[in-house]
Amino acid sequence: MKYKELIDSLKKGEIHNIYLFYGEERFLLSDAIKRFKSKILKEETYEMNYIVIEKNDPEEYVDAIIESCETLPFFSEYKLVVVKNEEDQLSKLSDKSLKKLVNYMEERANMAENKTVLIIVDGEKVDLRKKFYKFIEKTGKIVYFQKLSFEEAVNYTGYFFKKSGKKISKSDAEYLVKSVGTDLYAIVNEIHKVVCYSDSEEIKMEKMKEVLSINLQQNIFNLVSAIGRKKEKEAYKVLYALLEKGEVPLIILSMIIRQMRLIAKIKTFEGKFVDKRSIASSLGVPYFVVEELTRQSKLFKKEDLERAYKECLKCDIALKSGADSSLALEELVKKLCK
Repeated sequence: MKYKELIDSLKKGEIHNIYLFYGEERFLLSDAIKRFKSKILKEETYEMNYIVIEKNDPEEYVDAIIESCETLPFFSEYKLVVVKNEEDQLSKLSDKSLKKLVNYMEERANMAENKTVLIIVDGEKVDLRKKFYKFIEKTGKIVYFQKLSFEEAVNYTGYFFKKSGKKISKSDAEYLVKSVGTDLYAIVNEIHKVVCYSDSEEIKMEKMKEVLSINLQQNIFNLVSAIGRKKEKEAYKVLYALLEKGEVPLIILSMIIRQMRLIAKIKTFEGKFVDKRSIASSLGVPYFVVEELTRQSKLFKKEDLERAYKECLKCDIALKSGADSSLALEELVKKLCK
């Protein structure tokens, strides 16, 4: 199931007890959770019926999930439990704990009076062959939030401008996406800047150039290149420039992750005779970006990218937990340059 299918089913009132959310497009994933909150929870009892579970110890998840699901909704038809599993903690459960959790969830799924909606939020990729995910696929719904194509990102850009009471031509929307990429968090952040700065109803490219972080993508490219060459001082210089320009730390991190992901994907084409436009279509980037990515991919080995991704996830958790953003990003750069 994809995002649009999920939203359509939610509008029809088709609500299941168990969901697994995963994929690259985290803005739409967060949006889906917000839509569930709006659809099934009452504002006056929201705090009592919305629970988020995030643990460091995998074994602590089981009792936390069971305890949360056992409690009846408080003056509400539904209760929403969101389990944060971005680091794949649930796959590290012992066989005994996994069996206990699966048996409980299976029992709950067969109860007609069960009004608890459990959403498990995973990372960008999951191994659907694993027993736990097969169980969810059998008893609930798995939703994949796929990375947007260039055209999809352009359409969303037009939609968000319209939602903000502004108009923009398709060519200017394309310019914005080319500047910041297809990640919706980055796009929405830039749209907010443009809308706040512009007094006119129609947004023009000239006005966008005054506000847009048009060098954001290039700066991220330079930052990742410095990391690939293990040039720590150079990487810090680019990072500080981004922070001084007022770029949101989570946006910087999401762009680093996006760049690393693109490099990993383009490496799969090494040694294959595939034209640039086909590669661009597969990656969801403009074709002129392919050559730059190919050059940058030579700076990284597969194991470097795997380690970088894990470190980025740790940084993401730190930023969302209230850690000092500058220090968290500095620490990330330091680790990636080793």
